[in-house]
Amino acid sequence: MRCLRRILCFTWQDHVTNKAVLEKAGILSMFALLSQRRLRWLGHVSRMDDGRIPKDLLYGQLEIGSRPVGRPALRFKDVCKRDMKNCDINPSNWESMAADRNSWKDAVKTGACVGNQKTV
Repeated sequence: MRCLRRILCFTWQDHVTNKAVLEKAGILSMFALLSQRRLRWLGHVSRMDDGRIPKDLLYGQLEIGSRPVGRPALRFKDVCKRDMKNCDINPSNWESMAADRNSWKDAVKTGACVGNQKTV
């Protein structure tokens, strides 16, 4: 935000909110941008051929092992599911939507704009 304020010639004395700076620049918030990138990567991985390492890691489950006590760390799947909910994408049938690259890209882009308005 500091770099963006400097580019747009806003000083700290102007008392301009971050939301106003982002609107003036015409870009999404950093959270929405990261969410959009995560979901686009998720669609890319789901369209990969079976046997590819990223796809195996996304859909794989551990058979043995134990986890430490306490709240478990969020997995990539959990974060993506939260992002899908914020973008108004149904988490139960996202794979069929992601199979078509253009519709997935459009859904993620419009969802990121909608999610950006919810969070900011």
